Amino acid sequence: MKILYLQSNIQQNASIVFALDKMGHNVACYPSPIEDIGKDEGMQKALEAFLKKHRPAFVISTLFDSSVAVITKRLDMKYAVWCMDSPAYSVWTPDAESDHCFIFYFDYREYELKKQSGLRNVYHLPLAADIIWSDRLNVTDEEIRRYSCDMSFIGSLYTNNLYDKVIEQFPADVQESFTELLENSAFVWDGRDRLHMPEELVEIVRRLCPDIFDEPYMPDEYFLRKYFMGRKLTHVERTLMMELLAERYDIHLYTRATETVPEGVRRFPEIDGSDGALKVFRASRINLNITLRSIASGVPLRVFDIMSMGGFVLSDRQEEMPELFEEGREIVTFKTPEELLDKADYYLRNEDERTKIAANGYRKVKKQHTYESRLNKLISILFPTP
Repeated sequence: MKILYLQSNIQQNASIVFALDKMGHNVACYPSPIEDIGKDEGMQKALEAFLKKHRPAFVISTLFDSSVAVITKRLDMKYAVWCMDSPAYSVWTPDAESDHCFIFYFDYREYELKKQSGLRNVYHLPLAADIIWSDRLNVTDEEIRRYSCDMSFIGSLYTNNLYDKVIEQFPADVQESFTELLENSAFVWDGRDRLHMPEELVEIVRRLCPDIFDEPYMPDEYFLRKYFMGRKLTHVERTLMMELLAERYDIHLYTRATETVPEGVRRFPEIDGSDGALKVFRASRINLNITLRSIASGVPLRVFDIMSMGGFVLSDRQEEMPELFEEGREIVTFKTPEELLDKADYYLRNEDERTKIAANGYRKVKKQHTYESRLNKLISILFPTP
């Protein structure tokens, strides 16, 4: 089957191409990033000409783009989007409602929300582990020594978040309302979303900060909860957890140069996601996952990447984790900071148990959660057997 993959600057994922190629498909990776295509009429014409010439069975991307949806509809061609971030802001447009668009969410609650909103072809599809790439990657003994540590975390602390940029524009009583929402939500990972904002608070933001609402089809409360509040809450949790963990452990943080990092945390530059990050996952005794708060129920890609390298995962508890991994056998999770510290202490002292769980996690993703298995399901939905 001929397939065209549209790459993204934001969500680079060559694993889709590797897997489709291994599955025997004729997959091409389009040279222009999807973000550029969406902004340039000339690039849109070039993509349409390419599609007319090569006629792939379908187009696939990890970000939705309205211009691609319009082009593929005009050519009577299916367009599949496997959303690898949550929420998928770009899907909030009428162009995604076309019958030829197939939207796949890894976050079940987001899938439910869009299904209830009337989106036609929307499906739940968890993320995956790239065993093809990890099995090819050679990690030397010197690299194991270089990246070795008690605990590591690769990701943003969201120091530069929208909340902190605009909060001073609100009166003191409104700031107190925001603070109360954050305090009621922070450091409790039990599956409940406590960030829902009353309409009167949403209206105040509309009146005082109208410029922050740049998605015309997205509900304002949803944007405030997911982006405005969700990223600030993630900043609070990740920053304070880094500070707390650094008091006890040798913790390595790989993050952007623009991030403000707590004292005691060993800071390293942002690391390449396809190579260097995987070596960190292999070498770290514990790999920490603190999920971005805008991800409602799904398991983030970081967890699958760690397991693909045989790394040990200690993660906040996401609602869908028990459906994918067995607690205490393939993954270890926590609901509170106290539980995180207790389990970190235990598994750093019990290496045999830690390495056994890591090995079980690797075997699970290799057997059940590969890109090939996910893409087989995606293709079966696009082209159902009679």
